[in-house]
Amino acid sequence: MNDPRSLPQSLRFGIAGAGAIGCTVAAMLAHAGNPVSVLARGATLGALQAQGIRLQHQNQTINASVTASDSAEQLGPQDVLFLCTKAQDIGSILPRAQPMIGPETIVIPLINGVPWWYFQGVESRHTGRAVETVDPHGELLRALPWQQLLGAVVFITAERPEPGLVVSPNPMLIIVGELTHQRSDRAERVAQALNHAGIEGRVSERIRDPLWVKIIANLTSNPLSVLTHATLDQLYGDPRISPVVRKVLLEGLTLAAAYGARIEFDPETFTAQAMAMGPVRTSMLQDALAGRPLELAAIGDSVLELAALQRIPMPVTQDILGMAHYRDEILRTTENRDGDKQ
Repeated sequence: MNDPRSLPQSLRFGIAGAGAIGCTVAAMLAHAGNPVSVLARGATLGALQAQGIRLQHQNQTINASVTASDSAEQLGPQDVLFLCTKAQDIGSILPRAQPMIGPETIVIPLINGVPWWYFQGVESRHTGRAVETVDPHGELLRALPWQQLLGAVVFITAERPEPGLVVSPNPMLIIVGELTHQRSDRAERVAQALNHAGIEGRVSERIRDPLWVKIIANLTSNPLSVLTHATLDQLYGDPRISPVVRKVLLEGLTLAAAYGARIEFDPETFTAQAMAMGPVRTSMLQDALAGRPLELAAIGDSVLELAALQRIPMPVTQDILGMAHYRDEILRTTENRDGDKQ
């Protein structure tokens, strides 16, 4: 395989997964003049081909034209491919997107939770193992050489009210970094392109540090939002919910430290910044309300898997995840029963 760290001067960006995050990133990159190809299907494909992407970001509306197709062969190899599906859908989107991945394509998963690549690229007693809860048989590890991956942590709040329309009210940040915790030209190039497109792009030489910040942010908000239907400002600010959030936060910080992560925030600062995001519904709450599968495996179960490897108890987190799984199963059972009656 050629060294993917040597990139051409102009980058062709591919997006696999045209949900809220995928359409937001695609719109920003295309609006800045980058060639963007989006792998989509169904009503979303029709909307993108007919009118492009409409993005309502803060006080402006962006109309961006992209090349959209349900055929990865038609779109062809890209310089950078963002995987923007839910974590549990990576296994199905990756084979579909394979024709968009050439020997020098940089593949950047923009996913929640513990990524399947977590134990690749750095030396530890767990080096090379799969994260079973998100990659049960190691299929993702075998599907793509980890050297082609660029780690990423995405801080973007977005909703998709309808196909082709996305709303993203807050500033956007994507942190990229090598799995080996080394600097590279390719990470710098991607970050520069993101910054030029209006998405704050940063390069981290220790990508697992900001990854743990995002893991903890998801852990303290997403499962609880399914149980309470609370928005971010309510989760972190309501005196009836915030004490539970703080307990999960402290459990997450303890686990992050056990894996050597350097977390630069204190609990009060973290809580204040999360509350300041405003009345935003978590992605998991959006999925629950729409009857879609929840990312409980990546956002929660994988964290408990890593905790078990370190023999660190997380009782509050475990209880909340158990209730979230129960609620998800009850809702699905009810939906299936109601569907059978129709």
